[in-house]
Amino acid sequence: MKHGTHWVIVDTETDGLCAPIHIVELAAQRMQGWEPVGAPFRMFLDHNVPIPAEAFAVHGYSREFLRKNGNDPRAVHAAFREYADGCPVVAHNLSYDWNRCLQPEWARLGIPSIGSRGFCTLTLSRRLLPGIGGYRLDALKARFALKTNRSHEALSDVFTVVELFRKIHRERLEPAGLDSFEAIATFAALTPIAKCKAILQGEPLRLKTKRG
Repeated sequence: MKHGTHWVIVDTETDGLCAPIHIVELAAQRMQGWEPVGAPFRMFLDHNVPIPAEAFAVHGYSREFLRKNGNDPRAVHAAFREYADGCPVVAHNLSYDWNRCLQPEWARLGIPSIGSRGFCTLTLSRRLLPGIGGYRLDALKARFALKTNRSHEALSDVFTVVELFRKIHRERLEPAGLDSFEAIATFAALTPIAKCKAILQGEPLRLKTKRG
């Protein structure tokens, strides 16, 4: 990726899908261009709230586990702020992690936003890999024989997204000239998806420039 742009891949595990959603595990990996750089980030959060059976069945983090291993949520987000260092945040299903989990939790805790909204690797996958059927991380992991990390563990899912981006997406993005963070972010949000085929076949992507 041109200019060695720094960005952050993030994943969360939570206490469920109904607001207010509490993050119980926050994991991330700093990226520089196409490659991971430095150690990953992983912390558990103890909001002192019940963990519904449905959520426990997904990630296996009980209230007792979080009491023992979790940290004060404000302290976790302060540590994440230092780790992210203002970088754009990318996730697989960004509308969930960013819009429904991170942003509401920061607002609830009175914490200013951390970093900025980047692109979604799920929507990017739909544009790069048309017609494969499923775009959930489990489906992509199985289809492309990515590392068999335990699913629904935030740090393992972050590692899977790193591998997906480096080994599967990169070989499709670079030949099409999609080699800057801005170009990839624009392409990931492009509609209708039919436009993407032409760009992957060599038609230039026109980036919108900010006025004023």
